[in-house]
Amino acid sequence: MFDKAKVRDRIREVAIAEGELSPEAARDVAFHLTDWLSELTTFSEFCHDPSAQSSDEINTLLIAFLIHAPNHIAAAAKLYIDTPTTDIFGVGAVDAVSDILSDD
Repeated sequence: MFDKAKVRDRIREVAIAEGELSPEAARDVAFHLTDWLSELTTFSEFCHDPSAQSSDEINTLLIAFLIHAPNHIAAAAKLYIDTPTTDIFGVGAVDAVSDILSDD
């Protein structure tokens, strides 16, 4: 398991010193990069032993990871390196849910 507080503190330190972010922006980056660590832990455990969990458990962990992590990562990227998320694979990844539903 990760020590979320230590990870947040270190990200905050680096974001201020190297990324030249304000303390508030550094705090936000650290939050966005650590809020989903429990989902990362679960996904990592699955990756180490893919056959240890049932299909239902894997489905649940994938949904939890995919719902929680991407928006936090996108926010951190925008705050830390001013890079917005784009749909480089052309799958509608940044389309609003209403846009996806209206295409049916």
